[in-house]
Amino acid sequence: MKAIVWLLCLLSTPVITAQVNFGTPSVDEPLPEKLQNLRKAIEVNHFPKVNDPIKIENTYYWKHTTSVLCKESKIEVIEYGAYIFYNDQWNLRRVYPLEELDKTFGTKKQILNQAEPYTWNKNWRVGEDLFGGWALWYFIGKTVDGENVCGYATIHTTDKLITKN
Repeated sequence: MKAIVWLLCLLSTPVITAQVNFGTPSVDEPLPEKLQNLRKAIEVNHFPKVNDPIKIENTYYWKHTTSVLCKESKIEVIEYGAYIFYNDQWNLRRVYPLEELDKTFGTKKQILNQAEPYTWNKNWRVGEDLFGGWALWYFIGKTVDGENVCGYATIHTTDKLITKN
């Protein structure tokens, strides 16, 4: 029995001591590969850009909105999701199901009409651990001419807790 406990402790040590370096992306940080060769034609904005959490009971909330807009033409969104920055690179966090775009942003059939803003009012980060980090939200779409285009924006979530007065 002692040997099993010792072996479990030995094997779990690297997992426990492994650290993730969240860091801060530099202005020269390369975009994720899937965005690198696409023209930026979708505007993406987060408010606030730097997002401080509030604690409600045992949960932290980083409350923010995300908006998208295309000025030049109608665009059909074919993929969207988010990357998070750690270990000195952007790492895919999640690709969202396209059906959720209509529900969260208020689009119809994943279409962004020209010059019409679409906003996800409660695009909140939620968690039980208080730590900051960076995310890059991205959208890939197809123009009426068949060109694949993209849009993206970063958001910084902090560990600076907002306290209620």
